[in-house]
Amino acid sequence: MNVITCDEMKQLEKRADASGLSYYQMMENAGTAAAEIIADRYAQPLSGSRVLAFCGKGNNGGDGFVVARKFSEKGAKVTIFLVDGEPATKDAVTNLDLIRDQVDLIDMKKAPLPFTAAERPCQIIIDAIYGTGFHGRLGSNALTAAAFINQCSGSSLTCSLDIPSGLSGDMVSPSELDTRAVRSHCTITFHAGKPVHLQPFAAAYCGEIIIADIGIREADLESSDL
Repeated sequence: MNVITCDEMKQLEKRADASGLSYYQMMENAGTAAAEIIADRYAQPLSGSRVLAFCGKGNNGGDGFVVARKFSEKGAKVTIFLVDGEPATKDAVTNLDLIRDQVDLIDMKKAPLPFTAAERPCQIIIDAIYGTGFHGRLGSNALTAAAFINQCSGSSLTCSLDIPSGLSGDMVSPSELDTRAVRSHCTITFHAGKPVHLQPFAAAYCGEIIIADIGIREADLESSDL
């Protein structure tokens, strides 16, 4: 597995954006690739399937909105949980606006009891709460979401985007691990693996690790004047 640090990934994205591959297009590519991978792992018709997408307020949440849109377009019944409230980044806002009227939307900052019997059973759960920018411990709403996701793991296909929420991408020591993190059946990471994906202690949280192409061509960037 090709592995880069989270800072190296950030710099690659910055250079790709400067070279003409916009952050918005990278988000679209990431979400589209993730949706295709998850649909392949699900191996059943998406039409009529119940999908829960747990999205943070950053760009990882934006990737989740793209996945939710792709599944909704295939006839899935999608509920999006805004774990930390409305998105805060421009591209994430745009992608939520594209599907706001097509899905059930629950803002966990406003809903005291976000989970009801209506959310179960669900067939697919998308963990798009936190990505490579996350460090530290899960906050209250994220802990509630992670606990719910893990409770459903026996009957739902759980997939994390980039990194299971609660893990840090550069984490290499088990002493840093928050054992309440999301435990996924598969983790779809973008462009390259991150250091945490190689750690034995993270295997129970990451599940199968799949690298998705988001359109960055490092050779092209290296040959540019950037």
